Amino acid sequence: MEYLRIWEDPIEEQKILVCQINNEGKFNFCETVTLGFFGIHFSYKIDTPYINDKICTPIISLSKDSFGDVIAIKNNKSKLKGENIHQALNINIIFRCINGLVHQNKISPSETLSEAKKLSPVEIHVLTREGLKSTENENVFISPGSQGITPLWFYRTHCAWFWTPAEPKNLSMEELIKCNWSLIQGNFPIKAIGGLWNNMAPAHRNIALIKYLINSGLRFLLG
Repeated sequence: MEYLRIWEDPIEEQKILVCQINNEGKFNFCETVTLGFFGIHFSYKIDTPYINDKICTPIISLSKDSFGDVIAIKNNKSKLKGENIHQALNINIIFRCINGLVHQNKISPSETLSEAKKLSPVEIHVLTREGLKSTENENVFISPGSQGITPLWFYRTHCAWFWTPAEPKNLSMEELIKCNWSLIQGNFPIKAIGGLWNNMAPAHRNIALIKYLINSGLRFLLG
């Protein structure tokens, strides 16, 4: 089986081409640059406001090493308040998650398109023993803070865990997507991306917890 290509992550001030659908249903294009990163998203500025807020339109790299590659897709409600700054979902994260399934031979539609499985009491007990506190959202866990240690929030999907040091206002999906989530995967840096703790690694206790989740594979994710 031929594996999907994993493109390099975008970098700050990388030239990009934003594709957008106008009111007539036609593509228009705008050249700009990436501004910064916030979890699985990066931001960019468009001086001319979008005419139509269509989602999933592509962001194309114009840099020499990855010219023509789709490196992101436009987010739903991507515009940030008060400015012509938008966010796009880093497509490299999507492909990393897909490869995580493919490498474990999870390729059927029921596996690749499923939701995270319902955890058994035994599995919840194991996660609690490792330091994760369950919440009213069955996919969200907290590693509580203590003196000198910042609390972390963990989110599980069917294909990967994510973590963030940013406390969501509540555990609804609308608020969760506003946090700077970092992917938990063996070949992904254990550091915050954007926000107050940008580029900072969590406390050793939480690094050990993240490594445990990496080694657990799909145990707590996919049935």
